[in-house]
Amino acid sequence: MQPATVLAGPVEFSAADIAFIFLVLALAALVLSSPGWVVLGEAARRRARANGAERRGRAWAWVGGALAGMGVSAVVSAVLAAALGGGGNTAPAMVLASWFTCWCLAVALRAPADRRSDEGWGR
Repeated sequence: MQPATVLAGPVEFSAADIAFIFLVLALAALVLSSPGWVVLGEAARRRARANGAERRGRAWAWVGGALAGMGVSAVVSAVLAAALGGGGNTAPAMVLASWFTCWCLAVALRAPADRRSDEGWGR
């Protein structure tokens, strides 16, 4: 009985092929982690608005919060993958943990004006 497929030789990738594979993986990671870093960016923007920042400052705050969220997502995912052994079905747990961490940071970053208070209107 013959094997179903036979490779004629080693598979070779060009530098452009490898770059494209890395680009696809990076974009997939960004899309999967976006519910976390977008929320963190929005929380940073709202905090900047509450602190009186102008439009440009609020935009930079959003970018900074989003970049911080991407970094947090990457670190949390890597730590959880190492803790779980990296094999099997660890991807859903990694994604959910990174979202949860970013959401917790967004809640901690909320502007004081966004928090409910017992003071009422105009006080």
